Amino acid sequence: MADSSGRYERLTAEQMDEQRIQNVAYQYLCRLEEAKRWMEACLGEELPAPTELEEALRNGVVLAKLGHRFAPKVVNVKKIYDPDQLRYQAVGLQFRHTDNINHWRIAMTTLGLPAIFYPETTDIYDKKNMPRAVYCIHALSLYLYRLGLAPQIHDLYGKVKFTEEEINNMTSELDKYGIQMPAFSKIGGLLANELSEDEAAGHAAVIAINEAVDRGHLEVTAEALRNPNALITDLQEALMSAYQEVLQQAKARKKEQAANRCGDQEEKDIYEEFLTRREIQNNINLVNGEFVSSPVRLTCEKFRF
Repeated sequence: MADSSGRYERLTAEQMDEQRIQNVAYQYLCRLEEAKRWMEACLGEELPAPTELEEALRNGVVLAKLGHRFAPKVVNVKKIYDPDQLRYQAVGLQFRHTDNINHWRIAMTTLGLPAIFYPETTDIYDKKNMPRAVYCIHALSLYLYRLGLAPQIHDLYGKVKFTEEEINNMTSELDKYGIQMPAFSKIGGLLANELSEDEAAGHAAVIAINEAVDRGHLEVTAEALRNPNALITDLQEALMSAYQEVLQQAKARKKEQAANRCGDQEEKDIYEEFLTRREIQNNINLVNGEFVSSPVRLTCEKFRF
């Protein structure tokens, strides 16, 4: 650290520790901003600033809406208590707000997110461990993204700024929790380890399709698409060549989009460049639809395979 004359002084152990704590606070504010933007993209509504997001999550309304967004049969919109938050604004938290948090937890169970990521209801409602709740939102975002059900959450570390006062306030808040910050960067690996055998086999099958498409061998791609673990439906043997071509184009576009984003993330997710199961299926459906509308153009594909 430079002094007033421009000379560098060695930081004391106390100063280094304080700097480390402030960096943790900054990183956590970034995680809050990331979660905020992802939820806004999912719900199509504006949420409070990251410095206010923890408090805003306590009544569970936003979380219940997330549950409804991805598991509508489980979380009926009518089940959400105080959806407009008028009660909350008038008299503050009510015990019935815990129902909203529980609806969210049930939705995640239905979707298949491993329970190891879940916070307790009191972690949110009583604000006992809000970093755990934000960690769960990040895990849910990655899980749903890999399934092709939700947009990607973006790493904003170093890309957003907070005032010194905001960082100091968050430092104080984190000190109140008295907990170790969850390892956000390790969510991907932990999620993979927690997948069931069936889910792991499905994940491997989707990766195999992506790798086959890259190699460009029609027979290999066709075999990968037929793998029952991939859960790809409505395949038509006559259109395998068209599937190969369309999937190559889709994968190239996704790779280009990934390259245009900032590439200094701590840990890139494989599905930034690989097609998800949902994206593969959508492209299969697209080719099938084109064949129905213009069968003459694609009929020759069966002779090329």
